Amino acid sequence: MGSPNFTAPPSDPEPPAVDAFLSAVDHSMNSNTLLLTADCDMPVVAGNRQEVLHAFLRSALFQQLMLTADARRNWYNLMDEYDSEPFEHPLLREGFRATVSPLDHAGFLARLRWMLCEAFSPYGHQYPAADAEQLVRGFARELLGADGPAWSFAAVSPDFLRSTGYYSGEEPQPPVYFDGGGSDTATLVHRDRTFHLLLTNGSP
Repeated sequence: MGSPNFTAPPSDPEPPAVDAFLSAVDHSMNSNTLLLTADCDMPVVAGNRQEVLHAFLRSALFQQLMLTADARRNWYNLMDEYDSEPFEHPLLREGFRATVSPLDHAGFLARLRWMLCEAFSPYGHQYPAADAEQLVRGFARELLGADGPAWSFAAVSPDFLRSTGYYSGEEPQPPVYFDGGGSDTATLVHRDRTFHLLLTNGSP
């Protein structure tokens, strides 16, 4: 496989259903939830998605999209809020694996429901099943359109971003994102040349 190239759609405000779901995950998991969207110059399929994902994570566009998403959701954890300068260290962690494990459409939806209803919620903000279902369906409809099962899905091992050290005790080197606990997740969604990467880092 040749080295893929990546582009990003315009940085428009997130659609209401997407914003509602991301904000709900923030509330439930105490997370800084981010959604990245990019296009690849070759189709992304099950046979090449591991390599495509690794190339994307190493690309300048990945860090740019992370900074943009962090600012769009008003976290400003990945840059200085006042002078908008990135931190000195790269966001990507050395020696990462970012291992991809396949999910089917039902498994993807179950993963979204888990974020709202079952994942550790340090402040007791889990959502009732009916409310979570409405949020998940709205998010999936906006992200996938009417033909959700035509997309492909995978869980990604969340080992590719610098850690806060919250659970490991390691000394953090900003910028940091993952906490090292069970609420760190990365979920890949792809169809043809378009893919989304959903990230959570919930912790107390």
